[in-house]
Amino acid sequence: MGSAERGLVHLGLHYAVWVRAVVVAMASLPSLVMETELSPGLAVVIVVALNSWNVTYAICMTRGGGRWPVVVDVLVVCAIGLTQAWTTPIGSGPEGTTWVRVASAVILVAYPWHIGVRALAAAIPVITAAHLVGTALAMPDHWLTAAPIHLWMLMEATLSGWLYLLVRRSAQTADQHVARGERLRRQAAVAEARRTDESEHLAALHDTASATLLMVGAGVVHEKQPWLAEQSSRDLEVIRGRSVVSGGDVDLVGMLRDTVTRTPLTVHVTAPGELVVPTVEAAALCHGTREALTNVVRHAGTDSAEVIVSRDGDDVVVEVVDAGLGFDPERISRHRYGVTRSLVERMRRTGGSAEVTSSPGCGTRVRMACPLGAPEDLGGDAENIAARFLRGLQWAAVVMNLVILCLLDLPKLLTHPDAYRPMAAQFASWGGFVVLTLVVLVALRRGRSIGRWRWPLIAVVFGLSVLGTASVRPEDLLGFAHWSEGDAGWTLVLFLLDCRLLVFAVTLIAQYVVTFVQVGLAGDAAITFADSVNATTLIISYQLSVGVISVVLRALAVSSARVAREEEQLRTSEEVARQLHRDRKDRYADLETTTVPLLSGLASGTLDPGDDSVRRRCSVEAAKMRRLFAEDASVPDPLLHELRACIELAERQGLSVRFAATGKRPEIPKDVRRKLTEPAVTALATATGTVRLTVAGTEDAVTVSVIGEALEPALPHSDVDVATSAVVDGDRVWIEATWEVRR
Repeated sequence: MGSAERGLVHLGLHYAVWVRAVVVAMASLPSLVMETELSPGLAVVIVVALNSWNVTYAICMTRGGGRWPVVVDVLVVCAIGLTQAWTTPIGSGPEGTTWVRVASAVILVAYPWHIGVRALAAAIPVITAAHLVGTALAMPDHWLTAAPIHLWMLMEATLSGWLYLLVRRSAQTADQHVARGERLRRQAAVAEARRTDESEHLAALHDTASATLLMVGAGVVHEKQPWLAEQSSRDLEVIRGRSVVSGGDVDLVGMLRDTVTRTPLTVHVTAPGELVVPTVEAAALCHGTREALTNVVRHAGTDSAEVIVSRDGDDVVVEVVDAGLGFDPERISRHRYGVTRSLVERMRRTGGSAEVTSSPGCGTRVRMACPLGAPEDLGGDAENIAARFLRGLQWAAVVMNLVILCLLDLPKLLTHPDAYRPMAAQFASWGGFVVLTLVVLVALRRGRSIGRWRWPLIAVVFGLSVLGTASVRPEDLLGFAHWSEGDAGWTLVLFLLDCRLLVFAVTLIAQYVVTFVQVGLAGDAAITFADSVNATTLIISYQLSVGVISVVLRALAVSSARVAREEEQLRTSEEVARQLHRDRKDRYADLETTTVPLLSGLASGTLDPGDDSVRRRCSVEAAKMRRLFAEDASVPDPLLHELRACIELAERQGLSVRFAATGKRPEIPKDVRRKLTEPAVTALATATGTVRLTVAGTEDAVTVSVIGEALEPALPHSDVDVATSAVVDGDRVWIEATWEVRR
């Protein structure tokens, strides 16, 4: 079962057993004061015993009592029905409604909500038969006259069962819709998580391994340094995934102080003593701070910086400030990864923001902000479940109203022609209720609401009720022939289901008040005051219960949506974890034979950063990562975008590059682009002097070639997709990679 159906089953059980306990108490306890039973002493014992058992039964069922309380309950209700010879009030007529009838009817109405279909099918005829036998023992001369009461009890239980089944079906439908939405959201979440994890991986590589290898390859580090070994060790931890953070909260200030100690700078931290934030936001801010400090080391021309931590409303803010050379942010190439992607995009992924303020000669300020919390968003699930619940309840109310009007009220109208004056008014009243019910039915079929017509139609219900009561002879008022007395309320229920409970109750009670005022003015009735109270309690409690169900189901929709979302998040997180584990394993395998050995050597000291061969290897790996960072499917020509990023890096290292692109190229998959550009990237990282890089394309093929002096002769392995070749002519080397579209 889905969350909505589970919630409905749980709510139905608790609601049914306690509501029946309250209604039975309201009907039975006042009867000891209002009426004089045939055996008053025994009646008191029976009433007290029944109410005590109702409370015991409710406690047992809400605690998962099993089958035995239901069996005992059926026996108790049957026994109460058989004791009517002692509990029936003196002078009660066959048309009267005693508290025993109210109790039996309410218990039958509540059964569908907390026992199974088989148990319900067995309990209904047994209890009805026991009540009929008890009526015959109490009123042997009139028990057949009371047969319609037993028919109504049977019908009420059946209608309550239909109500429950229709509402439960609506819960199942809501769960199906929520499940379909969940599957789509989970697929989107997994895809987004993979993209985010890939971006975070690239950002982490940029902040760690790429920065370290680039400094070594560019000659910034000329000899072995303790901080370089520590930095390389930390880079390895990042690559291996040891720095992945989990849920919970951490002290951001402590993490930042640890971060700044890992840079070759003098950093002054201005921050409160402690600032607890979620670990995801803390990790993003720490990684961003490290990237900003790395930029200070590489570009600012200063050996000091300041980190400022503060709160700004619901945001936590971290600023990295330096008094270095500064730069013009508008002149930063779009091929550069650091500020625009590693820092800004990382903060955006956490729901935060990053801003870089700088100008030449005036230093740089990097401001990062993260929100500390977001309101719970249940999306459209709660509305969807609530709408399904309401629709199921409306269908059930329509079915109930039509059954009551056609199978119960119409036979009364046809079999008591002498009770009405004029007869046409009764048929007009009955026909009006049928038409109003059909109006709601048509609106349901078309998926529309009554809207602004609600109150005019409710006014029509009141008018029809007044007409129905006014055309009943005074001596037949509130008797069997007076079918509209309570049943007009069921038509009102149709128009009030989506209203607030107070509006529902006041409108419904107002209809009964109007009817009783008419009866009072007529000066006569078919039953006693006590019987009328019992009858009204039985009917209005059922109708008010439907209104309460409507309100409770709206609240249940929110809780069900929350439970569904929690379950969805759990399943999504499990699927994301499985997929990310595979992705990270594959990414680590790609780095295990290239980047990892270099970092391991720098960390252990077995590789000398001053050695030319080590510098060249670091340059090549840093250049490959730079091309990886430049991957962006949103740019018009990803191949040229990636190559220009590598060219820019090479030119910053002092290499002169001549670049040309000719011809129209086919669309190139990402994995093919990597293979096509790898020879060129390696060449740009190792060449000296001047290099010529050319991209030539046709509709079916593309070739990337590079010509220069002192190019790295080693080539990546060739495969069936990309053919790679090299021609060496003295000091000049010509490397070419070609890919052809398969037809």
